Amino acid sequence: MFFQTGTSAETLVGSNVDNRVLVGVDAPSKGIQALLPEGWELMPFPGGPLAGANVLFVFIDTLSKRDAEGQPISPAARRALALASLGKHDDIVRLFVLRIYDTKPEADPYGVNVAADVMRKIGVDVSANDKRQRSDEWVIQTAENEKITFVLDYETGNRNWAPAEALPYSATNPDFSRIYRVNQLTDLVVSKALEKPASGTFSLTNSLSDLSTILDGSEDIVAVIDVPMYVREIFLP
Repeated sequence: MFFQTGTSAETLVGSNVDNRVLVGVDAPSKGIQALLPEGWELMPFPGGPLAGANVLFVFIDTLSKRDAEGQPISPAARRALALASLGKHDDIVRLFVLRIYDTKPEADPYGVNVAADVMRKIGVDVSANDKRQRSDEWVIQTAENEKITFVLDYETGNRNWAPAEALPYSATNPDFSRIYRVNQLTDLVVSKALEKPASGTFSLTNSLSDLSTILDGSEDIVAVIDVPMYVREIFLP
């Protein structure tokens, strides 16, 4: 899986607090394979709620950023859409960051950023019986006026607070990686692998030409995970 443990000396470089939505998609492999480094073969996520997905769309709304000394970084706000997939080379499996559409593209440690406007509209409706209905709409728009849109409307369930660790690599510079140590609050909206039915509706539509081979209309959303709280420390290995 893509959660791994770093074994070498590490350097803290910063931290952030986000809202996130993870969308696992089973998409045409040819388009994703083209974004992976040479010699690495695309593989689906093998287990857990994302099992069966071969590309992960991560919608990111950053609320706070701090440097290695714990001082606030200005501006704190940043929104982005990151694409990530697993690649396999011999017996080695790595998580690769393929592309990031970002409102702050100048901060580009993975060398994959594309400048974009990222708009988000969220809402929560709490009824008298304590049921919580959550709506979330994301629109990512490039300078060419091309868009990708994700819309989610669902009833929240039993959320889980847990730590996680990830070691993502750059798809354009596969020697570069960072270590993420995370505590996050997650709400599983739907997972085909875990036979968790959707508690609402969701849709992903695309007119971005550079994603046309990945989102060509034949893709299938296999999991959606809402992450209303994501607290991360970032290290260099």
